[in-house]
Amino acid sequence: MLSALKKTYQRFKQAPTTVRVLTYLGCTYAGYALILGLIIPAVAQSQAPKMLSELLGRNVNVEKVSINPFLLRVRIDGFDIRESNIKHSFVRFDQLDVQVGFWQSLLNLTPTVDHLYLVKPQVNISRLNHSAGFNFTDILNTLAKNSTPAPQDEPQTESSGLPAFRANDIQLSQGLFDFRDEPTGAHLKYQGLNINLPKLDSQALVTQMAPVSAQADKVVSASASNLQKSTSDNHKTTSNQNHFAINVTGADNGKLSLEGQFQLQPFAINGKLAMNNITLANFWPFAEKQLQAKLVSGKINFATHFKASEEPNQFDYSTDKGSFELLNLAFDADNQPKIKLPRLALDNIALNSQKQVVDIDALNIEGLWVDALLNKDGIDLQSLFTPKEDATASNANSPKKSTESDEASIETSKTTDTNSAQNNQAPSWLVRLHTFSMKDTDINVNEKMVSNGVHWRVYPLSISTDEVLSDLSKPIKYNVDLSVNSWIKAQPEQPRGSFSSSGSIDAKKLTFNGDVNLSKLDLSQFQTYLDPYLNVKLQSGLLSTKGNYAADTKGNATYSGQANISNLLVRDRLENQPLVKWADMGISSLQFDLAKQHLKIGTIAFNAPYSKVLIDRNRQTNIGSLVKAQPNTAKGNNAKKANASSKTASKPFAVDIGQITIKNGSTYFADYSLTPSFASGIELLNGSIKNLSSTPGTKATVNLNGKIDKYAPVTLKGAVNPLIKNPYLDLDLIIKSVELTSVNPYSGTYAGYYIDKGQLSLTLKYQLENNQLVGENHVVIDQLKLGEPSKSDLATSLPLSLAIAILQDRHGVIDLGVQVSGDVNKPDFSFGSVIWGAFVNVLTKAVTSPFSMLASLAGSDQELNRIDYEVGKSTLSDTEKDKLAMLAKALDDRPMLKLSIVGSVSEAEDSRAIAEEKLQNLLLKESGDAALPENLTASRFPQDGDLVDALEDLFEDQLKKDVDDEQDKIEKQIQTETGKKDVDDTQLTTALHISMYNQLVDAQNVIPDELGSLAEARARTIKAYLVDEQQVDPARVFILDSTTKLKTEASAAELTLDAN
Repeated sequence: MLSALKKTYQRFKQAPTTVRVLTYLGCTYAGYALILGLIIPAVAQSQAPKMLSELLGRNVNVEKVSINPFLLRVRIDGFDIRESNIKHSFVRFDQLDVQVGFWQSLLNLTPTVDHLYLVKPQVNISRLNHSAGFNFTDILNTLAKNSTPAPQDEPQTESSGLPAFRANDIQLSQGLFDFRDEPTGAHLKYQGLNINLPKLDSQALVTQMAPVSAQADKVVSASASNLQKSTSDNHKTTSNQNHFAINVTGADNGKLSLEGQFQLQPFAINGKLAMNNITLANFWPFAEKQLQAKLVSGKINFATHFKASEEPNQFDYSTDKGSFELLNLAFDADNQPKIKLPRLALDNIALNSQKQVVDIDALNIEGLWVDALLNKDGIDLQSLFTPKEDATASNANSPKKSTESDEASIETSKTTDTNSAQNNQAPSWLVRLHTFSMKDTDINVNEKMVSNGVHWRVYPLSISTDEVLSDLSKPIKYNVDLSVNSWIKAQPEQPRGSFSSSGSIDAKKLTFNGDVNLSKLDLSQFQTYLDPYLNVKLQSGLLSTKGNYAADTKGNATYSGQANISNLLVRDRLENQPLVKWADMGISSLQFDLAKQHLKIGTIAFNAPYSKVLIDRNRQTNIGSLVKAQPNTAKGNNAKKANASSKTASKPFAVDIGQITIKNGSTYFADYSLTPSFASGIELLNGSIKNLSSTPGTKATVNLNGKIDKYAPVTLKGAVNPLIKNPYLDLDLIIKSVELTSVNPYSGTYAGYYIDKGQLSLTLKYQLENNQLVGENHVVIDQLKLGEPSKSDLATSLPLSLAIAILQDRHGVIDLGVQVSGDVNKPDFSFGSVIWGAFVNVLTKAVTSPFSMLASLAGSDQELNRIDYEVGKSTLSDTEKDKLAMLAKALDDRPMLKLSIVGSVSEAEDSRAIAEEKLQNLLLKESGDAALPENLTASRFPQDGDLVDALEDLFEDQLKKDVDDEQDKIEKQIQTETGKKDVDDTQLTTALHISMYNQLVDAQNVIPDELGSLAEARARTIKAYLVDEQQVDPARVFILDSTTKLKTEASAAELTLDAN
């Protein structure tokens, strides 16, 4: 054997050199192939898993390692790093195939890889519970434990650039990435991961790549020239190198694709990124525990073109042709839908880092649907989408550390201020949104903050704007259109009002202006909010307004336009009857200025307005309890608010109204507390109130007319101003021919009689100036005729029939003038009490002082209820005849009156007068004379003659006294009184006659019948004069019994009046 080898070796040595060289090369190549193709793969396959396991602390498996020494191709099959529990793979791939391009590397003098294929790579990442980190944390810890300290850094020389490297084809196919987040339960799985990178060249320059900026052009050109000088001539600019494509498909069939081209030095890249059907539900577990709301569905589509380049001292990037779509987004809460968004889209998104501009052509929101609950805690959407606070973190920020934090803040404030000042000098990013559009939005709010539950719906809501800048340097033009509706029981369907507005908003200056148009807003849907405060039912009413506004945050606000409320119907809660209604109420030329505290209105036009006042059986009015009583709360707060408001409202609010017109108006009054009930109304009310203003010194003219109960005209004219500090009024109210039978319920209840017939005409003139009221009431009642008594317990005690008889003239007319006055400043003042009090005084005077009333009606102040007589006489003096003539005239003008007469005497004076008359009759008879001297009295008695003889005879016969004795007695009295002994005969005779005359008068016997006869004679004298001289109907004059119960107060006759 050895000899054979020796022989062979000898022959080899003797062989030609070429053979020997070829033999050496062949043996070397065979050894190379043996080592590289068999030995190294075998060693790697057996030892590499052990070494990697020891290095990583995990089980590592490799199914097969093979090397093709001829093609310089390495293949690894079945590589697998297991999880720590060994049950699952952490990282694995089916095959890694790498082939070196030997000849290309040799020819180009550049390391070249022919291809690199990675088949079915798989990475499984997990975030573990209980702060254990990730499923690869133990690997990092093992590597850190086994690593040796790094040597000290040696001085680095300036880099000469990236080393040259090429790869003809790099592919990653059928890859899979799996991420599990155990704390949240999230699971993200992306399969179908494919990466394609053909013709990679680390030094290739991409000529067709548009630079991010003009500066990038210079950088690319300079870099290209430098590289061409420092590298081989084979490295030239190209457009075929360094293309890449990445495609990923998720478990939800969502897809991500990234493709483009890049260069490594200077770094630059451009390409397209697209994400399609990315399901948000896969990512929701990351936020689920932080939010109360639950994501039901939602997908994202995103696409953009991008560019980036490395420039001196900065990195520039830009995007264009970008788009973003959020589709079918939906959130639930408590298994109830809360938000639905079919589509949100951003169109043509562009970004430029050098200009620091984000440019978006359009933001479109379509079909947004929201269902919210508004209660005393606020709106539920806020709590549903507000992240839950970590209680531990909150406690960590307790007041215990406040002192330290305050000190730290003081120390850092200077640095912060310096940094902020520097940052403020740097330009900020600008976001420009060219158009914004939100269409077919449906907002549903279940309001329970004020009410017990009202479902409000704003649909369709559309909002659009023109360009919006993030620095708010430009006003934003906007358009808003919406319809609104509400319902108590369920979500409403049909709109009950619409609103539109267009204008501009300067968000930087906080100013707003534009046009508004509110159309047919149904006011009845606000009834729920009126219930706590008013006892009314707002059954219908459509509010419209159109105009333009301007406002800011400095207290300036103006509005100019017009308004209208149509088909208004407000019912009372008392009888469920209409309280106020109208067909239309239009306000034209409305101008409001908050800063100037001024409201100016051209015209307020009422068409067919109607109001109704009711009194129920309990005597409660439908307007007396319109406002519900509110509990007294927070008086102190109210006082503060009042003080605050008084400070802000230093300028009085000014109001100017050009005119208020009324067309076909009516008002109705009903009183159900009466039996029978009462009802009346004013219809066909037309007219105007012009120039109503709060400016002092101005007066509004009033001109209104209508009809009471369809036939009785009513007119109101004059001037008023209720808006000034001291209201002014000068009005004339004229009512003609109102049928009094319509007020029978009132006359029966309060007057005690029903009315069979009668009409009322009324003229009222009132003036109110400086809070002093002066008025004149002219009342005319024609043909008033009382009917049956009502026997009402509430009837007046005044003899109404007498009052009517006194006031009603022979034509059946009661004509009264009543003066009224009052001080508005008095706390107890009211117009009603002043006017009614004046009429009550008139009626009371009529029945308590009827003759004074008659005298006043005749224009006199004499007392007509008593006729005075001369003592003892029954004949009328001229003065008393004049009084009776005046009374006769009044009776002629008051045919419903009857006169009663009763005679009266003065017992002492009339008795003496009768006695004297008796004595004089005896003297006449005894003397035999034809007549007594005129004005015969005791002091005027004759000195001698037959009459003296008769006196002496009667003295001695009736008194049984002696004349001479009487004379001596009187003479002594005179002597005693005068002190003189001699007495004049004439004086003595006169005194004697006086004494005898008076003694005889006193001796006459006057019986009561004689006084009664005198009283009766006096009464008859009056009737005779009235009947015979003044032609008074005797049937209207009655003589009362004057003798049975003799009146002895005066020498007169007393008159009384009664009604027929």
